[in-house]
Amino acid sequence: MPGLRVFGLLVLAALIPLVLYASPAQAHKASSHDFESIPEAISPPGLGTGIEFEMLDYDARLRLRNNSGREVVVMGYDGEPYARLDADGGVYLNSRSPAFYLNQDRYAQTAVDPSADPSASPEWVREADDGTLTWYDKRSHTLSRAMPAEVKDPAEPQALREYKIPLEVDGAPAKLTGTLYWSGQNEFPMAIVAGLLVATFLCAALGVFAIEAMRRGSPDDH
Repeated sequence: MPGLRVFGLLVLAALIPLVLYASPAQAHKASSHDFESIPEAISPPGLGTGIEFEMLDYDARLRLRNNSGREVVVMGYDGEPYARLDADGGVYLNSRSPAFYLNQDRYAQTAVDPSADPSASPEWVREADDGTLTWYDKRSHTLSRAMPAEVKDPAEPQALREYKIPLEVDGAPAKLTGTLYWSGQNEFPMAIVAGLLVATFLCAALGVFAIEAMRRGSPDDH
């Protein structure tokens, strides 16, 4: 029966939105865009002249560009030199720093090689020639995929914590400071939209089915 086939197809189409949007992700699991990390300043102010910084993809990777004409060193998690940006544009990473391994992925899950030793003399590996360092730094973002416990209202933005990343500029101590924010979850009400779509499809299907039934019952068809 053509009417029943049409009815079945429309009901199947009505179920598609529910399949697409009835996802476990709807249960307060944080995505990367739920956070925003904002690097704010290098202090003391005079040491930050000519050093540009920004955060990529909301809270993912830091980018530091050295146009200062001085040597800039980014310190690792144990106070050891992690990266060096020379005045001539050379960028080097210290392969003896544990951060050399930990900073290779967003959640610091790369295994640290046994040769890493923060107290050892640096072994510099050339990384770039453009004076720019881009890296994951666990001090500037969260390492958890879950919504932080301190967030009481997921829809309400709030500051989570301040952070600082130690630097040395021509041997003088400095720091890059910033703030990590929960940016808030403002989810589009897809459950409501899916429900309306289902209702619309079912109404259309019933209409088609009724018209088909009336047509088949008409005396003109005999």
